[in-house]
Amino acid sequence: MDTNSHNPLSKLKFLILNGFIFALSLVMIQACGSDDDGPTDPPSENGNIAEVASSNDNFSDLVSALEEAGLVSTLEGDGPFTVFAPTNEAFANLSVNIDDLTEDQLVEVLSYHVVSGNIASGDLSAEQSVETLAGGNLFVTAADGEVRVNDNATVVNADIEASNGVIHGIDQVVLPDSYQDIVGIISKRYGLQSLEDAVVSEELASALQGDGPFTVFAPTNEAFANFDLGDQNLSDVLQYHVIEDEVLSGDLSAAQTVTTMQGEELTIEAADGTVTLTDNSGQMYEVTEADLQGTNGIVHIIDGVLNPAPNIVDVASSNSDFSTLVDALGQTGLAEDLQGAGPFTVFAPTNDAFSGVDLPQDPAELADILQYHVVSGNIASGDLTTPQTVEALAGGDLFVTAENGDIIVNNNATVTTPDVGASNGTIHVVNQVLLPNQYLDIVQIAQKDYNLTSLVTALSNANLVSTLKGDGPFTVFAPTNAAFEEASSTIESLTESQVAEVLQYHAAAANLLAGDLSDGQTITTVQGEDITVNIDGDGNVTLNGSVSVVEANREGTNGVVHIIDGVLVPPSFN
Repeated sequence: MDTNSHNPLSKLKFLILNGFIFALSLVMIQACGSDDDGPTDPPSENGNIAEVASSNDNFSDLVSALEEAGLVSTLEGDGPFTVFAPTNEAFANLSVNIDDLTEDQLVEVLSYHVVSGNIASGDLSAEQSVETLAGGNLFVTAADGEVRVNDNATVVNADIEASNGVIHGIDQVVLPDSYQDIVGIISKRYGLQSLEDAVVSEELASALQGDGPFTVFAPTNEAFANFDLGDQNLSDVLQYHVIEDEVLSGDLSAAQTVTTMQGEELTIEAADGTVTLTDNSGQMYEVTEADLQGTNGIVHIIDGVLNPAPNIVDVASSNSDFSTLVDALGQTGLAEDLQGAGPFTVFAPTNDAFSGVDLPQDPAELADILQYHVVSGNIASGDLTTPQTVEALAGGDLFVTAENGDIIVNNNATVTTPDVGASNGTIHVVNQVLLPNQYLDIVQIAQKDYNLTSLVTALSNANLVSTLKGDGPFTVFAPTNAAFEEASSTIESLTESQVAEVLQYHAAAANLLAGDLSDGQTITTVQGEDITVNIDGDGNVTLNGSVSVVEANREGTNGVVHIIDGVLVPPSFN
């Protein structure tokens, strides 16, 4: 069987190389027959590469093959050449029978051992690829005083000098891609060593050495170094890189979805000469070297490890308890975002959680609510400290606490199932819908923040909750728990009615955002007395000369909350 019947490029190389040999022969014939053209150069101390090889019994099989292929005259030319010369023993170990090769195939194999230029062993770096006369690359590594070619041939006799180059004797015949299976193409490239190691460790080599045809998307070592396997099965990940068909880059349409050996689908797009792959995590990678043709398929080198695990939206879509959430994501266009690379952490309400909530019809408002359930980053339940504040994609904070083994978000939603894995993040199932501040009243804004529990308790004891749930508008200066603790001795000395007055002194019957405040301004409170505002040159706001606003503008349905670091006492109390 002609193993190059599918490779017109090899035939073209053969024609070009034969043309070069023929032209070189004419020059040599003319030189030999022109005795009157002047003196010739003195003979070299060493013969040319063909002569040096012919004088070494270890290369007799190589010389015979060169003669049969008509390449002797090439290696007698000016060069310089570097020849990685297989010994007789190397030819004896060759898996391909030289006698079965056609002349052009023999030319291709032998030319694959020849590099243009004079490369001594001392010129070799730890890793390098060099282009051969056959057109393909040799992959050379040097370590611990040993030089290897294509990861299977060792240089056993280096730096044999010739007048037109150098010979390095090697103990194996090296073969172009077209004479190797998929595994051979991968294993000879030092840039794919991590992939080779993974294929061997998962015992997939024999499968990829089968009849095929296969198409393998081969991640580089760097791609593997940047990939987090997590709890996925490595064998599944590797099989996700294999298509059980032969797909050349030129055969691709603009976009197509293919099923991999692992069973999951992969999206391939081709545009302007670039091929990209989008995996289940939504991550896109590029083919950096295409169409390495082997005996049982094709290898394309890519710049990332493809992830077969379903992304967050896929996981949610496969669970009927999330049908309301999935529909809402689709309505707002957020489904595509959550199929992206991420990572994301999603606090995902069940259908029951949505059942008691009147969701807005405006897609933009609905998107605000949904994004308030999403945090950038992959946060497992074990990573959640208590208490902890995390910023949602919507911009507001989520307040996480743990009590009696339960994880609670915003003091009203309990995580019922933590750590549902996805390729691009983690899902924590919650039993309540979480709402941003703009959908909550003043009291609800305070209730969800674990730093304001003392204020909430005090408002309840003073029977002021219903007042602050009214239409408003209100502005509330909300002291933190630490502020109440610092003022505890003063508060304990007050009567219930005086405590109620203190709390009313923290509220104004107006909607005053931070931008509405000015230096020296006085604000009349619900209690009846005034608060004095001071603003310094850096924009820092203090009240009554001593209490600082540490967070401004938590705006709700009936007003705004400003967090302060002290308890305000009406001037009349002093």
